[in-house]
Amino acid sequence: MIPAEELAGLARSLVRPDGAGQAIMLCPVNAESGATSIAAALAEAAGGLFAEGGASVSEPVWLFDLDFSANVQAARTRLNGAVYSGDLCRERFWRAEPEGVSRLALRKRTGHDVLVSVFQREPGRVRRVVFQRAPGYWDRVRAACRLAVIDTPHGSPAMNSIAPDMDGVILVADARRDSEADTERAARRIVTAGGRVLGVVMNRADAASEARSA
Repeated sequence: MIPAEELAGLARSLVRPDGAGQAIMLCPVNAESGATSIAAALAEAAGGLFAEGGASVSEPVWLFDLDFSANVQAARTRLNGAVYSGDLCRERFWRAEPEGVSRLALRKRTGHDVLVSVFQREPGRVRRVVFQRAPGYWDRVRAACRLAVIDTPHGSPAMNSIAPDMDGVILVADARRDSEADTERAARRIVTAGGRVLGVVMNRADAASEARSA
């Protein structure tokens, strides 16, 4: 995991001083790089910064989980309060078949000013989900919150569709096992899809350092 002060610094660097919103995608270099944990911690750190600065509670951090089948972010934490619609406009970044049997909701994370997405569906009804370009949707997100963190599973087709609409993409690498070549390949995939790579977060760097010194 990343030290809290480093996460706070990263969150601070992603927040625009003019108050405009940002949409930032986190992508793992490999399947077990830990991007989901880093995305949750980054959203929490950003929410803490806004609270310290006296930000309005109507502008929480939004954490989008693109693992629609498992809703991992929602499953890992307690959610409370009202359910808000994540369908902000007619243009959406996802399409489920058949229409009308699912929706994207947002719920507040207990104890934090973070709204977490939950893909809700009628049991057994959704045949497939397709991700698609939706720049207008993400413009609405930027207008509604200071920072949106988008957690993308490794290998998800959502990365190719959504990365071009983001303000940037941060790669998450496992310092213990992800090589420089792995990271470069992941970065090329994002650039080829039309995304912009902002940098790389090295997860579990302390564990890697301890292993080398042992």
